[in-house]
Amino acid sequence: MKVSRLAIAITLLLAAAAAALFLFFFERYSEQVDRGFGPEARRNRFLAAEQFLTDVGIPHRRADNIAVVGELGQDDALFLTSSSQIYNAERLQQFLHWVEQGGEAIVVASGGNADHERDQLLDYLGLAVTRGEIDLYFNQQVREVFGEQAADIRTKTLSELMREHNRRIDRGQGADRETDVDADEAFAEEKPAEEKLEEESRRNPEVDDDRLLFFTSDSGAGYTLFFNPVQVLTHELMAEEYATEVDGGYLRWVRFANYPDQSPMVQFERGRGRVTVLADVGLWQNERIGEFDHAYFLAHLVGERELVMITRPHFDGLSTLARRYATEFFLAGFLALLAWVANRSRRFGPLRPSPPAERRSLLEHIRACGQFYWRSDRAQALFESARRPLLQKISGQPAEIARALPPARQRELAEAVAARSGLASSEVFNTLWEATPRSEQDFTARMRSIQIIEAAL
Repeated sequence: MKVSRLAIAITLLLAAAAAALFLFFFERYSEQVDRGFGPEARRNRFLAAEQFLTDVGIPHRRADNIAVVGELGQDDALFLTSSSQIYNAERLQQFLHWVEQGGEAIVVASGGNADHERDQLLDYLGLAVTRGEIDLYFNQQVREVFGEQAADIRTKTLSELMREHNRRIDRGQGADRETDVDADEAFAEEKPAEEKLEEESRRNPEVDDDRLLFFTSDSGAGYTLFFNPVQVLTHELMAEEYATEVDGGYLRWVRFANYPDQSPMVQFERGRGRVTVLADVGLWQNERIGEFDHAYFLAHLVGERELVMITRPHFDGLSTLARRYATEFFLAGFLALLAWVANRSRRFGPLRPSPPAERRSLLEHIRACGQFYWRSDRAQALFESARRPLLQKISGQPAEIARALPPARQRELAEAVAARSGLASSEVFNTLWEATPRSEQDFTARMRSIQIIEAAL
């Protein structure tokens, strides 16, 4: 008993000592891990823009497609993520009429169409979308890898950045990991300041001034924007002038400092409204709306209007249209069925007997064959094929020799044949030794004489 109690006591002391050591050395800390956008933000790339508009009190809503332009008022604003959503001339005229009445439109230029279809709005304004320079800063995968070093992408190549990144990793792994308490406290004090700098760096990346665009509104507010130069807008007069007139409205643009014939943003004033065409679709997306004054510039363009956003256009499917127009569908089908019954009702009833098939006589067939042979110049061959056996039978020699007999012998044979057939000797002579017939009547008469001679012999 004493041994078991001693073992229990020792076990309890060890457990107490372990708990004390754990509580003495245990330190609670929190770590923030960036796991990327949530499911809703991945589905809606303009979710941050919608939340910002809600925070600043600008009313907004989504729409399905450009058909909503017929329902917009003159104090509304419209945001299209692609100019190709204005897909035909009728929609273009409807869109321009709404702008002329005072509408404010923000349109992102389409980056090209695989089907080579026309872009109605860009063609109307005389604008073209072309490729600009490539900036790796706008590559999301590169920014995720290099983090704070993403600002150096503009001054160094990607291979140089990768080598420096690998060297930093190697130095971090080989550094001495022993630190004292004072160093930990100093690091803890400096960490908030570094986080603030990092947050400021994410909001305003280190960019040369010649890559930024600065705007000043009528109220004096200034806006700094950073456009992706990979896609730009061009116009035939862009390198020479700052504005041009298009169908009664003025087309104005802003240009990069180093590229005077390229523009990331063009504004078209028509009537009491305005169309702003952008070449950069990512300006107000979740990844970049927090940079510089992008969000505030969106609020400036919208103003006090209600914004209608078409970010994911879609049209109703066949099943939706069938449910919506079910009454009209069945009514049209019923009327079509009545029309078919009315059309077929004239044929209902007993069948009429089929008329007897007409047959042509053998004589008509022979006559038709004769006329065909006569038109194709085959009558002489038929006549010769009928006369040759007679000459051979009468003379007892081949037809060629019988045809070359002396005239006296031919007359003698003709008179002998005439005596047996009842025909005149001249008629027999003409039939057997004269030239082939040249007319239908002569051909018919001679063939009849050949038949009589054959019958007599």
